[in-house]
Parts: sequence; structure tokens; C-alpha cells
Amino acid sequence: MFRYDKIAVIIWVVGLVTGVPLAGYYLLFHARRDEYALLITLIIGWPFLYWPTVGPVLMLLKLRSVYRSLRQVSSVDELRRRLSEGQTEEVVIAWIAGQYRLPKCLARRAYRYVLRILTTSDRLKPDTVEPPHLIPR
Repeated sequence: MFRYDKIAVIIWVVGLVTGVPLAGYYLLFHARRDEYALLITLIIGWPFLYWPTVGPVLMLLKLRSVYRSLRQVSSVDELRRRLSEGQTEEVVIAWIAGQYRLPKCLARRAYRYVLRILTTSDRLKPDTVEPPHLIPR
């Protein structure tokens, strides 16, 4: 996992363990009528609405780090090494699946196909690339 993921999980757990119970206590015993809506929203929203809002931000941070590392590539060997890293593989597969509306298993298969072509070829030429065979014969 990325460091941002760990920070986001820690924030969510701390909020779930401390913020939600304190908001519930304050709502039941000390809150004025005009504070009810905010406290009820916090109690319901923290467990269920945190990840739908933080998840896309984390994905953007992951994509940014992967794109930054791929922009710094100067040779084909370095490109092969960077594409075979774990975090790059996860992000690229998710991007292929989202961009082409494919299931992740097919996106993973397409990614590995491209990676296999990169590892077997010494030079990247368009005429040496074969079309993918997604359906086994």
C-alpha cells in the first residue's frame, strides 16, 4: 500500500473510534436543536461516506506518482523495470479497466501482454507487435 493509503486508514479508524462516539454522546446529552443536523450527518456519514470521497483522491495521488516515474524513463530497459513494479502494475491495470470499460481480469491480461512484448523485444517497432489473442482457440 502507498503511504497515503495508510494515513487515510488511520484517520478513518481514529474518527470512527473517537469522533463518532463523541458526536453520539454530545447529540444525546448536550446538543442544542440547531446542532442536530450536523451531528447526525457526522455519525452517519463518517463510516459510509469517508471512502467514497477519499478514494478518488487517493487514486489521483497514485496515478500522479506513477506518471511522474514513467516520465523520467530514459531507456527501454528502465521502462521495463518501472512497468514491472508492483504499484505501477496496480495503477495501470486499474486505468486500463476504467478507460476501456473492461473487467480487471481482461485489463490485467492486456497489461501482461504488453509487458511480455516489451521484455521480448529489443527495440520497440510497430510492425513487430502482434494483435492480442484474448479469446483462447
